[in-house]
Amino acid sequence: MLNLMKSEQYRFVRTRSYYLSGLLYILLMVGAAVTLYAFQQSEPNFPYGNERFFYRNVLSMMPVVFVLLFIFPLIVMGDNKNVLKNTVAYGYSRQTIYTAKLLITMAGFFLFALVLVGVSLLLGTTLMVRNVDHALTEYMRMLLNMLPLMIAGITTYYCLAAVMKKNAQLLIAYLLIYFLPHYILGYLQGRFTWAAWLHSHGPAYYLLNAYEDMSYAAWEPWAVGAVYTLVFYMLGLYLFKKEEF
Repeated sequence: MLNLMKSEQYRFVRTRSYYLSGLLYILLMVGAAVTLYAFQQSEPNFPYGNERFFYRNVLSMMPVVFVLLFIFPLIVMGDNKNVLKNTVAYGYSRQTIYTAKLLITMAGFFLFALVLVGVSLLLGTTLMVRNVDHALTEYMRMLLNMLPLMIAGITTYYCLAAVMKKNAQLLIAYLLIYFLPHYILGYLQGRFTWAAWLHSHGPAYYLLNAYEDMSYAAWEPWAVGAVYTLVFYMLGLYLFKKEEF
């Protein structure tokens, strides 16, 4: 598996879309920070040029980041699916191939995320006014709560990318899995107690409320993320083993 992971890692880090996506996110954060800083300098009583507001703006983008996670699985499972039969021919089992590619995808995401978090901290601490002492701690805690959901999202996209050939189908299926139940349960929560409970314990709920004060136990997103990760890993592996190359 290590040899396979090394080859996948080499190809992953040489993919242009990986770096272009990171650059786009960085430019968006820089644009937001510079805009807030400019208003703060021109208007002394401007209430939003502070660390907490900036960090919460970054957190408010978590649903967008979650949807755009398809970039990472497609690097290893998109255009290169047509060469998987060669990998199988080299003697690797399908479970080894599937798991190795998923681990490399996760590693690529973690590196990507660390860089973006580092940039956001640099912008927040250098350009923004510190109005609340615990703003940085609050920001890091919420990012940590988002991590298991991002892992679940990548695992789900990876599962779908392993068997779907069209990116549009992949994206639609992903949105239906994560966001359609959230809005259906939101409609039903006023009528049924179980619907209200499920609505407030789904991945979309945590993502859409990432910038709010945390009103749930810190372990909840981890439990939800673990369930989705396990389910879609097992499902994806099962479907991948049935695929014909």
